[in-house]
Amino acid sequence: MLSTGEILLLNQLLYCPREVKERRIAGGYQENTIGMLVHQWLAQPVPDEEECGICMRGKEWNRIIRLIAENPRLSPMRIQSVHRDEADGGGGGLSAVFADSRLGEAIVVFRGTAAGEWRDDFLGGAATGQADGVSTAQQENALRWYRSLGLSGHFSGITVTGHSKGGNKAKYIALMEESVNRCVSFDGQGFSDEFIIKYRKKIRKRQHIIENHNMEYDYVNILLNDVGKRVYYQENPKKEKGFWENHCPNAFFWFGEENTCFLVRSAKGEAEVMQELNRFLNSYLRSLTEERKIAAMDLFGTLAQIGLGKMEKGPESEEDRDYLISLLLHGENPDVLVYLLAYLLKYQQVQPEFAESINRIGERFGLWPIQRLVKIMEGICDWKYSYVLIGGVGILTEAMPDAFWDRIQSFLKDNYGIAMSGEDLRKMTARISQVMRLRAQIKIIPEAGEDMR
Repeated sequence: MLSTGEILLLNQLLYCPREVKERRIAGGYQENTIGMLVHQWLAQPVPDEEECGICMRGKEWNRIIRLIAENPRLSPMRIQSVHRDEADGGGGGLSAVFADSRLGEAIVVFRGTAAGEWRDDFLGGAATGQADGVSTAQQENALRWYRSLGLSGHFSGITVTGHSKGGNKAKYIALMEESVNRCVSFDGQGFSDEFIIKYRKKIRKRQHIIENHNMEYDYVNILLNDVGKRVYYQENPKKEKGFWENHCPNAFFWFGEENTCFLVRSAKGEAEVMQELNRFLNSYLRSLTEERKIAAMDLFGTLAQIGLGKMEKGPESEEDRDYLISLLLHGENPDVLVYLLAYLLKYQQVQPEFAESINRIGERFGLWPIQRLVKIMEGICDWKYSYVLIGGVGILTEAMPDAFWDRIQSFLKDNYGIAMSGEDLRKMTARISQVMRLRAQIKIIPEAGEDMR
């Protein structure tokens, strides 16, 4: 049986840089051995300082490929099948089967979220429109493809694995398909409350074969309710700590001398601030009606599809930082964002330590747009004329002279670098008033944030 580190190396193969993909000869991937493939890549290595688009430069990518090429258990494995999800509802997700006839073992690997899959990630956080009411289209597509492979008749051991969304697909298949002997997920998100309730019998029966290998500061593995065993790993202090770097598959690797690498377990487990963020997200979702939860998941998925799917690196532009303000003012469903802001402000009021956690998370991952928007709202509420804006929205604010609105515009410009038209300023005032009224009505139940078991 392959080790956790060896399975992680196989996952890395599905993240190969575009330059490597373009050099691959037609048909040269499937039915070859892994050794033939990686030696072909090593013959034309990626330049050391080349950005590979997967939170690593060419030097690190080449080193990982050499590790695979020199591994006597990985190199002889056959690339039996390569698949891209183009079925109904599919988003182009990549998966592959690596087989070892000597050991009678097959490893089915699912890549992390493809450009067309972000929305599906979030739809899985609520009831869905699929036949069972809780699965997503891409989970079902992955299971259908797995069953079409007919692996159980040819291999005594079948492992499903994946990183991020791929880890979620692997866990889904492990629960649904008894031919799977082992599931190894790397920073894969969990499942909705509705899913846990619907499939509680399957989970009780099958979760013992599921291993969740997570980075201590990863922000995807905390999403929703997890199933199976969990192990946490320390990050390499020499690596960057940007938003994407905390979740990329190579975040697990520590490199030693003479082309060696290893994983370092975290003695403390999951970072405390990530536990607090997990409890907040669960608490927020459970405060929503089913209809509102579906709307919230749809909104967040659409935002991720547009923003996260670009996989951009580097500092945020002004447009990146303020797209949530634009959404709040001009979006089709601003009530979803208004309620999220109200819940966040009330949660911080009831759980003061969470406010500090949000600041620490923001410092670690970069300034999140939601954090910036909350700070702007808090700043406006602390402004000496805020009572007019919050309590007098409507007739009173419409009667205010232009000089009053000019002061607010200057306040936003000077304190937050935001230039806002008079029309948008009045919309912002109305939204703030909604947030404050909702905050007064929301009740926080602290224990409601724990994962469902």
